[in-house]
Amino acid sequence: MFFLNYVLFILIILFTHLIALETQKLSNQKYFFGVYINEITLEEDFKNKINKDFKGKVNLNLLLIIMIYLILKNIFNLNVGESIVICITLYITLLFFILKLEYKKVKDMKKSILPKTNINKEEPFKRVIIKEDEVLAVQKEKLIKKFKVLFSICIILSLMSFLYVLINYKNMPDVIITHWGAGGKPDGYSQKNIINVFYINFLDMIMVLLFAIIGVSSVAANTYIDGEDLELNRKKALKYLNGIGYSFFFLTLSIQSVTTTIPIFMVQQRNIPIWLTISSCIVPIFISVPIIYFYIMLTSLKPKSKSVYTVENDDEKWIYGFIYYNKDDSNFVVEKRFGMGWNMNMAHPLGKITTVILILIIFGSLFICFI
Repeated sequence: MFFLNYVLFILIILFTHLIALETQKLSNQKYFFGVYINEITLEEDFKNKINKDFKGKVNLNLLLIIMIYLILKNIFNLNVGESIVICITLYITLLFFILKLEYKKVKDMKKSILPKTNINKEEPFKRVIIKEDEVLAVQKEKLIKKFKVLFSICIILSLMSFLYVLINYKNMPDVIITHWGAGGKPDGYSQKNIINVFYINFLDMIMVLLFAIIGVSSVAANTYIDGEDLELNRKKALKYLNGIGYSFFFLTLSIQSVTTTIPIFMVQQRNIPIWLTISSCIVPIFISVPIIYFYIMLTSLKPKSKSVYTVENDDEKWIYGFIYYNKDDSNFVVEKRFGMGWNMNMAHPLGKITTVILILIIFGSLFICFI
């Protein structure tokens, strides 16, 4: 069991670290560390220097987090779940500050280049503002409806788990299991009350709701495709969007296999099968691979012209390249500038709701370690 605790942590932190290291490679080439560079040319020496500096800091971040994990496990004697949640949260928080530093360097460089660019050009740079292909938008509606139904199944499973606990609440003992170790054996007990009993159900439901919003919104997000071989690109785009939707659906189910069943094991006061705890940590990593693949393939269909400009390309609508806030954009999600995937529009009502859900999940996950 000692060995398993470290294997789970190593698998999760290394996967997170590899994604972080390849942030720029996974980003759309129109962006460099969150800055829109499609209209300028950055020198390779500068780009290499930024990449080297970023990777050096991220590697130090990894070493720091490994040391913190060892301290939490061996000095404070926290269990593997508590240690992993705390370490991943710290890793991502520090990564944010590292990316922020590199973003500022690139932004300053862009400001110094733009005046020279304007002087050297005989004519001002002409932007061609494009929107999503109308035919593709109509064809996507069937996919959106399908995935709304599929994610509804996930939500129903969470509600069924909640109802099962609710029905059996009175029959539960006064002292209940509230935490299981990596091996699936109980290592935490609490008095029976509404908070301790329904806390995991609450986290499960908001987590499933969040994944449902992200999954459906990823399919519904604006999909820009190149005008050449338009019909073929439409078919490819639908294929990749379908793959992204299914990947998110199975990712949700894989995580839900534990979050939705833990309340049931709590009611029955049973051990969690070790295969379930291990698979819930490992399977999501493998499911993330096709998400990355489909996203990269979808990105390859984008228009190649440097003059193409979309509403989300405006640097002024982004905070440090992370947070998108645009009241003039009716879309809930847009393409990320850092890494692959999509960003919420914080000015959109759904963006505000999702932010609240994310905060509840983060603080809830940390809080549950200590109740």
